Amino acid sequence: MKFILFNAREDEKEAIASYQKQHPEIELDIYNDDITEETMSYIKEGYDGIIVVQVAEIPEAAYRLMKEEGIKVFATRSAGFDMYNLKLLKELGIRFVRVPVYSPFAISEFAFASSMYFSRDIDIIQNNVKEGDFVLKKSITSTEIRDKTVGIIGTGHIGRQTAQLFKNTGANVIGYDLYPNKEAENILTYVSSVEELVEQSDIISLHAPATEENYHLFNKALFERAKNNLILINTARGSLVDTEALLDALDNNQIRAAAIDTYEFEGPYINKKVALEDITDKVFLRLLKHNRILYSPHVAFHTNTALENLVHIAIDGVRRILLGEEVEEELILD
Repeated sequence: MKFILFNAREDEKEAIASYQKQHPEIELDIYNDDITEETMSYIKEGYDGIIVVQVAEIPEAAYRLMKEEGIKVFATRSAGFDMYNLKLLKELGIRFVRVPVYSPFAISEFAFASSMYFSRDIDIIQNNVKEGDFVLKKSITSTEIRDKTVGIIGTGHIGRQTAQLFKNTGANVIGYDLYPNKEAENILTYVSSVEELVEQSDIISLHAPATEENYHLFNKALFERAKNNLILINTARGSLVDTEALLDALDNNQIRAAAIDTYEFEGPYINKKVALEDITDKVFLRLLKHNRILYSPHVAFHTNTALENLVHIAIDGVRRILLGEEVEEELILD
């Protein structure tokens, strides 16, 4: 078997090397580049599978070249897949693998930690300290998590683990999901709508997928229903939040703060070093400069365990499909 792997990052090298050591029978050609019109020429006859993790759009011509050169399986080293042209992959008859579960603990821990940053007013404390203000005052008198209601939107593996972390503090945890599950009912109480959850919650953590129905789930109308002490955490997908509506809600003191790990139009910036003066996205610049937003560049998943699982499961999914095995991580394109 021969595979080609794109978008290889420095932090993935150990995981890639360990997989190669376990499977010396697989020939794996590795490139650091994204798939672009310039680099798609790397895709040549002889490759059986392709493994990527790319936020930027892949050119349609590259997908068609994969088919022409005989690639049978396309795998992403991620849980999310809204950045790929699944309709075209189906049309071309190329099978698709993603990694829905790699370490729910990684993202859950990050979401919980982000909420604590604002819940304990660390943002205000740090600003005070930088000004030489060490006075105990009402603006830094926090409310303990156990006295709050935490809303979880999306109660899959990651959502449930996040709910469990908050429940362990004694918080009242509520949840919303289009498809409630029994396992989550042991941790949280389901409510009947997103609106009901927003109206009750002091902290909301998003763990829903990006779908047409979820696009800009958090919009101007929903922010108007929120408590003015709401802390919003998004470690899921950027398109769940209308960023301009979020910024306006913060500026109008409709909510307390937001921790944003995924931004809707992050593609040109993620995993790149960019001079701030070169950023042309005015909304993104406004987000970066806002003193009540804790922004992180899509790193909530970023632990040693998660990296190894993402790399190993994605590559192995391709290998096993080619061997004729049933692969749980395959997404049947329909």
